[in-house]
Amino acid sequence: MLPATLTLAAFSLLAAPPVDVGTQLTYRGTMVPVRDDGNPAAKEFVLELAAVTSAPDAIEFIWTMEEQGRGGWTWLDRFGRWTTAADKREGTGIGPALLYVREDGKSVVPIVPLLFAGPEELAAESTWEEGRLEYRVAGQTQIGGRACWEVEARSPYGHKRTLFVAQDQPLVVALHETVFIGQGQEHKLKLQLSETKQHTMDETAAIAAAAERWQTVRSELGWEPKSRREELTDEQLRTLKGALPKLLRTAAAGPLAAIAAAAERDAAGQRNRAGAVAALREKALGQELGDLPDRDIHGKPPLPESHAGKVTVLHFWTYRDTPLVEPYGQVAYLDFLLRRRASDKVAVIGVLVPESSADDRSPQALAASARKFEAFMNLSYPIVVDDGSLLKTLGDPRVGGGKLPLFVVVGPDGKVAEYHAGLYEVKASEGLAELDAVVGKLLAK
Repeated sequence: MLPATLTLAAFSLLAAPPVDVGTQLTYRGTMVPVRDDGNPAAKEFVLELAAVTSAPDAIEFIWTMEEQGRGGWTWLDRFGRWTTAADKREGTGIGPALLYVREDGKSVVPIVPLLFAGPEELAAESTWEEGRLEYRVAGQTQIGGRACWEVEARSPYGHKRTLFVAQDQPLVVALHETVFIGQGQEHKLKLQLSETKQHTMDETAAIAAAAERWQTVRSELGWEPKSRREELTDEQLRTLKGALPKLLRTAAAGPLAAIAAAAERDAAGQRNRAGAVAALREKALGQELGDLPDRDIHGKPPLPESHAGKVTVLHFWTYRDTPLVEPYGQVAYLDFLLRRRASDKVAVIGVLVPESSADDRSPQALAASARKFEAFMNLSYPIVVDDGSLLKTLGDPRVGGGKLPLFVVVGPDGKVAEYHAGLYEVKASEGLAELDAVVGKLLAK
């Protein structure tokens, strides 16, 4: 039998009132590695949740996310609609997640629903199982001045998360979670409710309408949520330019205001970068390629006639084996393009360049990393080492704020016929169709 004080505290969470429509919840959190990984930066984030509609024991939230340190999403991936229920572990819709940058790559870390899903009654020492997790009410505590149940969840491998659940409603006030990412590196994710405020019904309706419009524009841009892309195409920028003024007006108040400001800054920056890269492209087109680097990543001189008289695709990139992150997948499509074309008419040459001016690895270390990547991808085209002179001659897009990879297509006459900075759109059934079309046109001449 429970002590009287705990008996009074036991209650049915499912009978408790859900979060009221119009409520905006602000959570602040961190995510840090358990062991020092040589990077002093800590991931910090702010998650805003605005309840816009409700059903019995379920709430539809408009959410927004801001991140600092260890990378972060572009503004297009920092908002969404998320329905969570007090009787289900998983939310529906596009829920919030962190983008966490490690030395060996990037990880997506979802945030669990913050309406508590559990048994009808909670009391001290209550236990239950869900899937592979075992739950136990470890006791009671105060978080931010609110009485909470401390609920521990353990997997067969140990601690998974601790939920601090308000005793007056099915709401997670704080969360401590053990997260393993990368090659099993242990991290601690923590978040806590820091602010609650109430919007009027008119304000809530405006927030819901604004979110609907923002999601529509995201669809019109053809943006795949959580794709980890960062840059918009020229066509997407034109679409956004036409839609942005109205978007900014719809997000004047509420959680989308910060997203609107980020969108405006990013659109302006991308337009400037696009203009700078366009100028580099204009300058490069028609110029003679000149001599290629005289050494490949194995230290051997490439055959000088290997690309003479052919349509040649130069792929300037870091060719780094770790972290193995996009756009490494496009390299496979580039290799496929070469394999499907006649080898006596088309050549592809990878050009290894440092990641940035801050990349202090030696040429030997760069080449060693590229050799591992070459073997992993089983590439059929050679990779040469550029000391910087070739990229400088053709135009380094990073100088204008652009990004690698850079694709330069040279015609059989030895002159630059195409200059494309950044990723190509990839279609699973067609590969690098836009690049292949450029090659095809040159072959047809």
